[in-house]
Amino acid sequence: MRGNPIVGIYLAAGQSTRMGSDKLQLPVGSMRLGNFALAAALSSKLDYVVVIRNDAAGDWMDDAFYRDPIKQKWSVIYCPEACLGQSYSLRCGVKAALAMEAAAAMILLADQPLITDKMINELLTYFQTQQQANSSIGFTAASYEGLPRPPVIFAQQMFPELLKVQGDRGAGHLIRKEGTGICLDFPIPDLFMDVDDAEDYRALLDKVAARRKS
Repeated sequence: MRGNPIVGIYLAAGQSTRMGSDKLQLPVGSMRLGNFALAAALSSKLDYVVVIRNDAAGDWMDDAFYRDPIKQKWSVIYCPEACLGQSYSLRCGVKAALAMEAAAAMILLADQPLITDKMINELLTYFQTQQQANSSIGFTAASYEGLPRPPVIFAQQMFPELLKVQGDRGAGHLIRKEGTGICLDFPIPDLFMDVDDAEDYRALLDKVAARRKS
């Protein structure tokens, strides 16, 4: 891993309360739901990925991730306090990025299964280009119709703000602050689909099945 890497923080320690069971273990074709966005992250130009998990979570991760060379690109950080809110998972990831002297960190959600490595790479390129022109830019967020959403890349200077996040909230309020960052719009709404409940899961299965037929 190169010096001052860009690290992915893969938030996969949620409680799945609206689903009623661990949604990351749900089958979607030959994979489990939690593996889709992780596969995209590991196939992307991110230098490294830390997977934030809850000790109580089931083993949903695909065996392929444990094989060379892909296993060199990620590690798991267990966050037993994740049950207290998303901010705990976020802070675990940011602390890991700080320990790696990361230049930036991309926040990715495990329940956003239709993101792609192409999307991640476009965000990375845009962030790096904008940072070269103006190093004060704190973040680059993906957006749809002008509304910022994950994935989002935070520059190192934003890490102290991320470590202040409290309770059951992520970094949403930071990306809504005017003047601290920029957005890159993606015109495909499916990229931003998140799976929270049984209805979302059924919709995901329909979308995946339709893609395989096309």
